[in-house]
Amino acid sequence: MNYIATNSFWVFELRIVNSQSDVSANLNNRSDNDQTDRQMQTEEIIGTTVTNIYSLVKMEVGGLDTGECFVELDNKTIVDIPFGFSDEIWVKELDKNALSLFADLSDYHVNKDGKTVGEIAANYQRKKRTIFNRLRKVFFGHDIAIKDYQPYKVEYREDKLKNLKDRKIVDFLWYADDSEKGLILLDNGYIITETTIAPHGTGLAGLNVYQSINDLTNAKGNDYSKLTDKKGSH
Repeated sequence: MNYIATNSFWVFELRIVNSQSDVSANLNNRSDNDQTDRQMQTEEIIGTTVTNIYSLVKMEVGGLDTGECFVELDNKTIVDIPFGFSDEIWVKELDKNALSLFADLSDYHVNKDGKTVGEIAANYQRKKRTIFNRLRKVFFGHDIAIKDYQPYKVEYREDKLKNLKDRKIVDFLWYADDSEKGLILLDNGYIITETTIAPHGTGLAGLNVYQSINDLTNAKGNDYSKLTDKKGSH
């Protein structure tokens, strides 16, 4: 599972990590009652454990990408992340095409400079076009090597999705703009939310994660509300 670093939070770029049959097996293990769309009180998610997150992202070149997340609680209930604040939260059926973001939480290798494949390829083509490397092709019969794929030591990047699995929900946050999804605060300080529609290629559609309240406020400001404060005022 690759993540894309942005100014203050990171979002995920899906790769195929499990087959549709794996998802179907998970669906078959759930009772009919769990599959029925219904609602529960938003405050009921406080104290539950995030046991899985599934994501369904559809990309349209030149258009808009769409994303939908399915948050599994306590290995049995799948909920939607509501827009803004709502007293109720939607319990929904898992889409058979959604992929588990927790299927592979191992750390993964990256090139030394942290370049994307596109950046590596573009840099390689520029180097090939130089006079020196053209002459090297003539005299030695081979192109330059792509050294970005030959790191002098193995380097790994931590898959930070592992920080979301099996964490308890301690609060629900939201901003006044109810056109944006609310945010789920976990017991280790991580915050999860989702973007349902984003311009193609931005990588924003789907799951978005802030690593702390500080990251959240740096990106969106301090004027958020907390469900625990709302409950305490009653």
